[in-house]
Amino acid sequence: MIVSTFHPRLDMSLHLPDDLLAARIRECVLDLLDQRGPGHSICPSEAARALAVRFGGRWQDLMRPVRTVAIALAQAGRIEAIQHETVVNLDEVRGPVRLRLRCLPGRRNSYAA
Repeated sequence: MIVSTFHPRLDMSLHLPDDLLAARIRECVLDLLDQRGPGHSICPSEAARALAVRFGGRWQDLMRPVRTVAIALAQAGRIEAIQHETVVNLDEVRGPVRLRLRCLPGRRNSYAA
């Protein structure tokens, strides 16, 4: 027996396949961080809101997919998550976080692209 977890209010697909949605989220997060510039951060909700405006839907429903993509970006070394000015592991931390481009080791102003 297959049990569906689909709930209309929580449908986060925006009518896009998962890999396409992840690509759009990844692009959005990195674009927002590029616009902010080195040393500045974004809230994951900013990406969710921007995507909701572009593709329709509720931004709240996009928070989990945005966080999932942020975890992948952090694991790939592209970004880091911070909470109270401390770098944290998105897999383990609870509560609000901010995202920023990862600083290259030993450098203050050069960020990983």
